[in-house]
Amino acid sequence: MRDEAILETRGITKRFRGLVAVDRFDIAVRERTIHSLIGPNGAGKTTVFNVITGIYRPEEGKVLFAGQVLNGLKPHEILALGIARTFQNPRLFRNMTCLENVMAGQHAHGRAGFWASLLRLPHQRREERAIRERAEEWLRKLNLWYFRHELARNIPYGCQKLLELARALAAQPKVLLLDEPTCGLNEAEKEAMMGFIEGLPKEGLTVLLVEHNMNVVMGLSDWITVMNYGKKIAEGTPEEVYNNPVVIEAYLGRGEERAP
Repeated sequence: MRDEAILETRGITKRFRGLVAVDRFDIAVRERTIHSLIGPNGAGKTTVFNVITGIYRPEEGKVLFAGQVLNGLKPHEILALGIARTFQNPRLFRNMTCLENVMAGQHAHGRAGFWASLLRLPHQRREERAIRERAEEWLRKLNLWYFRHELARNIPYGCQKLLELARALAAQPKVLLLDEPTCGLNEAEKEAMMGFIEGLPKEGLTVLLVEHNMNVVMGLSDWITVMNYGKKIAEGTPEEVYNNPVVIEAYLGRGEERAP
């Protein structure tokens, strides 16, 4: 159901040597929506992503995906369940081709074992062919086909961002976490990225977006959660958040200004 939360955090807290980076934080992301998580630098947004995806374990609280508690699961196990992510700075296999990078994103769903792969058994070959075809499909959709045999380190930065997105999507997620997807892109690249992200809910995906560009946030979001100093300070529709004086002061540092 569209109105039900597919991803939730309930009272999660994450500390680093006494510093509370995330403080009893709640978020409920509804299915097939674009939900933005915003706030000033250091608010704890990426830490929330890292807790959700198993990179960090919370000291308190729970992360739930489709009702299942994720606490204690490893990142590859969470990926296999259906949560994929990108990073602010693309984390690619720089010495692998673009095609190989996207194929690697599907490793969590591979079923062929060691001996099947070693002996090149028929079901292993079928699986490898399906992985390759899915990778090729996403390279075409994201206009990266021209670079398919190029090493990831050699393609332009904007294409690297798209390549990481293609790799995440090839993992067949139900929820996609995007960390600053338009950071470092030129205006044309930002427009293309926004257009692509906007269409993802129609494909059945749910998006949790961290983004500093408020034009992107306001243009894409169905719902926005705002955090500062590790805590949730507001949430609502883009219009409600845009006009919330608490958000304006926290985000800009000056109550008399408005987000662009």
